[in-house]
Amino acid sequence: MIQYAIVGAGGYAAVHIRGIAQAGAGLGCRLAAAAIRPQDRTDGQVERFEAQGVRLFADAVEMFDALAGKVDAVFIPTGIATHAPLACAAMERGHNVYVEKPPAGTVQEVDQILSAQRRSGAVCALGFQAIYSTSVNRIKDLLASGALGEVLRLRCRAFWPRPDSYYARNEWAGRLRCGDAWVLDGPSNNALSHQIANMLYWASPRPRTFAAPVRVRAELYHAHDIDSEDTAGIEIATAEGPTAYFLVSHCTAGEQTGPWIEIDCSGGTVGWDAAGATTITRADGRAETFPADDRSRLEALANFTDAVGAADPERVLCTMTMGRNFAVALNGAFESSVVTRAIDPQYVRRCGEGPESTLVIDGINDAITRCAAEGKLFSDIGCPWATATVPFNLRGYERFPQQFRGSE
Repeated sequence: MIQYAIVGAGGYAAVHIRGIAQAGAGLGCRLAAAAIRPQDRTDGQVERFEAQGVRLFADAVEMFDALAGKVDAVFIPTGIATHAPLACAAMERGHNVYVEKPPAGTVQEVDQILSAQRRSGAVCALGFQAIYSTSVNRIKDLLASGALGEVLRLRCRAFWPRPDSYYARNEWAGRLRCGDAWVLDGPSNNALSHQIANMLYWASPRPRTFAAPVRVRAELYHAHDIDSEDTAGIEIATAEGPTAYFLVSHCTAGEQTGPWIEIDCSGGTVGWDAAGATTITRADGRAETFPADDRSRLEALANFTDAVGAADPERVLCTMTMGRNFAVALNGAFESSVVTRAIDPQYVRRCGEGPESTLVIDGINDAITRCAAEGKLFSDIGCPWATATVPFNLRGYERFPQQFRGSE
């Protein structure tokens, strides 16, 4: 039986804990330990874990030290700023690790994780869960086979409103930094980061690979009283050829909908709906549809358990090396934007009252729809609150920041 430990028990850690409880018996794994800070513990939590035979610690590194050689791997579903230090500390003590998305705040921190993995030989998986899903890999195989010709362009759009309470849930939500560490929290590096990962995955014809970003043009904005972004338009040119467009906001009108990704190929198109079906249309008009799957988290757990059981990092489907290309693209977006720009309040209205109220940017839903359809950013279509930016060259990019200055 493979023994797992986890850092934390709330937030996304709770999702992993439920997944291990749900699928562990069938996969041959169990939760053996958790590190939960005393101030984060809830009533009855200690007793529940102890009744299940889960050993508790008050500090993550203390747990890594105490359980070296006694557990098989550690899950790190913690704040963005802690991914690199905790992953490195765990691997330096001989633990395999599963690091939640995004890989880290900066490319140099991802390089630190990769260096620790090389030194330790550990299995290191990255939690872009969709990369493990059947439907996403079915699209990957189709595109890599050349059945739809050359991949030309990928376009993502999403309307994901978030209330004020979303930004009050922890000390780093919506922030550029947490203490001295870069966080760059926002839809691009957190809630919708999966979609940048998906597009980079599909833009590469090679298995277990994200396309390499070579140039990024980005416009990053915030309507909320935060210093990072809540609204993003990003254009990513890749070494492999395809260009990816990412148009999203946490300040949209109506209910949460999307994300959707359209893939334009020389011999057809793919339309992917995260909550619905995928439709493939060939140039001759033939079409096929298959449903999305909702088992990606369990598939990720199964893949990680397999890799840990075999002590084989090559079995991991989403690796930290793949995550480096994501981090380069994300860092490049902030470099291109130079600052995160506050949207003039005259273009913003509040919906509702209290902590669950939301902000809506005038016309944002239509702007996202048009930009995604045409492959443009907000300034390209004349949004009155938008500011044009220029592309940032990512060849040889190794350290953030270079020209990013902070929040406007």
